[in-house]
Amino acid sequence: MPKPTIAIFAPDSADIDKATVVAKQLNLPYRELNQAYDFLLLVTSEYIGIQPCHAQITTKPLHVDFLSAKLQYRQHQASLRKEALARAIGMKPGNNPYIVDATAGLARDSFILASLGFEITLLERSPILHLLVMDAIQRSATDSMIATITHRLHLVHTDAITWLLEKKSSNQSPQIIYLDPMFPERRKTAEVKKEMRILQDLLGEDNDANQLLITALTCATQRVVVKRPRLAPPLAGHTPAFQLVGKSARFDIYITR
Repeated sequence: MPKPTIAIFAPDSADIDKATVVAKQLNLPYRELNQAYDFLLLVTSEYIGIQPCHAQITTKPLHVDFLSAKLQYRQHQASLRKEALARAIGMKPGNNPYIVDATAGLARDSFILASLGFEITLLERSPILHLLVMDAIQRSATDSMIATITHRLHLVHTDAITWLLEKKSSNQSPQIIYLDPMFPERRKTAEVKKEMRILQDLLGEDNDANQLLITALTCATQRVVVKRPRLAPPLAGHTPAFQLVGKSARFDIYITR
């Protein structure tokens, strides 16, 4: 798949200076009216978001919002007992393991883990997604309660395989590694369909997901947790030690200690 063309655009002239900084940071052009692009990275006073150029004007850009009502509801409902990911990771009160989310994406799962009191290192190789998550973390400072949670998110722009191998070679391997490779869900709401389509068109396929699991298994000192579609085969053909199965997805748990 050819690399998508992306340009920066500030719908409000008041945000042009900020947009210019983002364009320089990402080495992307500012939108030219006579030029066609696949995506626009919109810089506004409220958020930074990515929008396909073929989308309807009424379609809201994809952005990360830790202050959204939907995520807040999930966060308030979360507990070590109720949250499936927390149980898959083996979290216990008073225990603070070194956890790495090696496929940060939109960072929602890591936000929930952080809301339960745990420090999370997030790895994201896409400069666009890294920017969207960093923007959300910075915006969360307006809410003292949410800022306490996002303060536990340590975002790193890097290739996960390279980063993990470097940590292993320096005897700094994480105890727990979480992987959520991009996959098409069988049952999708319109919102999930839109998000997955944008991410797949923007990032392409996760061609090295198998290699990432193999690397993670050699690096994690306690366990690796992989999120998969409920009926999908195990990643890279590796049979997990056990599984936690939900309605549409499951967690495959690999014990490494």
